[in-house]
Amino acid sequence: MLTDKQIRALQPREKPYVRSDGRSARGEGVLLLKIRPNGTKEFYFQRFVGGKKKLTKLGTWPTLSLSVARDNCREEKELIISAGTFQQLLDNYIAKLRAENAASVEDVKSSFERYVSRPFPQMVQRPVAMIGPVEIRTVIARMIDNGITTYCNRVRSQLHAAFQLGLEQEHNPRSYLQNKVQFGLLSNPVASIPVQADWEQPGNRALSVVELKSLWNLLPEQLSLVTSELIKFLIASGGQRPQQLLGATRKQYFDDHLVIRNLKGVDGERILHAVPYNRLMRQSLKTLDEISETSAYRFMGKMEGKPLHTQSLSRAVTKLYGRHMKLFDGPFTLRDVRRTCKTLMGVAGLEKELRDRIQGHAFNDVSSKHYDRYDYFKEKQRGLQRWSLWLQKNVTGKFNADDHPL
Repeated sequence: MLTDKQIRALQPREKPYVRSDGRSARGEGVLLLKIRPNGTKEFYFQRFVGGKKKLTKLGTWPTLSLSVARDNCREEKELIISAGTFQQLLDNYIAKLRAENAASVEDVKSSFERYVSRPFPQMVQRPVAMIGPVEIRTVIARMIDNGITTYCNRVRSQLHAAFQLGLEQEHNPRSYLQNKVQFGLLSNPVASIPVQADWEQPGNRALSVVELKSLWNLLPEQLSLVTSELIKFLIASGGQRPQQLLGATRKQYFDDHLVIRNLKGVDGERILHAVPYNRLMRQSLKTLDEISETSAYRFMGKMEGKPLHTQSLSRAVTKLYGRHMKLFDGPFTLRDVRRTCKTLMGVAGLEKELRDRIQGHAFNDVSSKHYDRYDYFKEKQRGLQRWSLWLQKNVTGKFNADDHPL
């Protein structure tokens, strides 16, 4: 691709010559720079019509800057290409996640609807080839203006993945001709948008035993029954990832264990992770079954057929703290609950490797690369029983002497 430095360095010759701003997908046209013998440098949009080249003059450099020439080029493309829309690109990415049974599919779908499609209905109907860094910046800036911080980076990551899928679909020679929708993408516009690094600082907040007891005792009176049982289940299960747990359908719940899809698998694989039940987990599931025994998800949200959304859960935890600050040593978030479980399972006597197994961390050793969902099942089962017993002694206040580790 051309740069201003390269354009400035181009010298006139006896005859006019051209330089291209890069290759385009077939039929889309391309931005050209023509250098004339008198030194004039002109931008043109070139495309083929009926097998013949057709040039449209856009302007003269430097009066017309390279960035504006590219914008004008995209506008010319919009008039002649029948490319897929921005919304179709987003829908394609959702379809890919759904086909992979990704735990994040509902979260990503909700994010696109809430932060892209609904706020910018005209933008998502434009050909996606016309969407550049400016449009992506506008989406993220709207979120920041509405007071959203860390989740801006999540939406940026989701958009980047969607555009990357479009690029792969567009330029993969094995699948290009099979795709009914062509996007005409040349680059990923999200790559130019920086991650807000100061909102990604690793946390170190873990609740004390007294704080965890306070949190448990505030449930369910202070939150909805489903939200309360979900928080209890997350704690009782050793701090599973909420997004993955919420994405688990009823079919993934068996008599003595739950199977969830772990997005943090080795080499990007979406591995299956078995989580054995303990006494406290079973109690939460029994309470949920009293609400519904046939719902698609155990932790149902307000929308029919949809699970509770991760952001709704996160907001509920934050608001709960806000109403009862005196009971805690400082602010905490949903993410801190997982860290709390990891820390206090150590206090309960569980070794670090077992805690990692329970929480579904990825392992890079040779044996773990061929990990089966039921590997370490007995060990995890005994560990979660021990954790349940410890919680009953120190947190829930409902100790049952018969509930001992296997």
